[in-house]
Amino acid sequence: MKNVESKRYGMFELLTTLESEPSDEFAQEIVRHLSMLKTELKHYFPDVTCCAYIANPFSVDPTDLPVGTGEQEELIDVQADEGAKTKHKECSPINFWVSMASSYPTLARHAVPQLLIFPSTWECEQRLSAMLTIKSKSRNRFAASGHDFRCAVSKVMPRIEQLVEKKQMQPSH
Repeated sequence: MKNVESKRYGMFELLTTLESEPSDEFAQEIVRHLSMLKTELKHYFPDVTCCAYIANPFSVDPTDLPVGTGEQEELIDVQADEGAKTKHKECSPINFWVSMASSYPTLARHAVPQLLIFPSTWECEQRLSAMLTIKSKSRNRFAASGHDFRCAVSKVMPRIEQLVEKKQMQPSH
């Protein structure tokens, strides 16, 4: 917007090909449109500097956090806590913030929901990959079992030995 206000239109290639310079009203219309676009983009893509402490609370300036919410004070306390530094090095961000929930509830209350988004996305991708693998294999067979997908994505391990023991090997005569 600053470029348009100072009448530099280099980013608008077609506009620079005109022989005459755009009018002030036209420039104001471009600025208005760009500011509306900026507002809309902020709605869909919020500023992530407020959440930078989630990944590494020890590399963020506490003054970047909102004032009056208690987050600044807690971040200062986290950064001074040697036990938290050690814990952060030893475990993943989600495990770190879950373990810090009792000590730093304001930060943890904000961090945990942000971090829970990623495992669910990963699980969806994992299941889609399993489904694609099974479907491509089943197209090469005459009969495909519908249970393959459930077995591929289930976290429950089958107890084959127990199933075999319960199954009668030969029918009685």
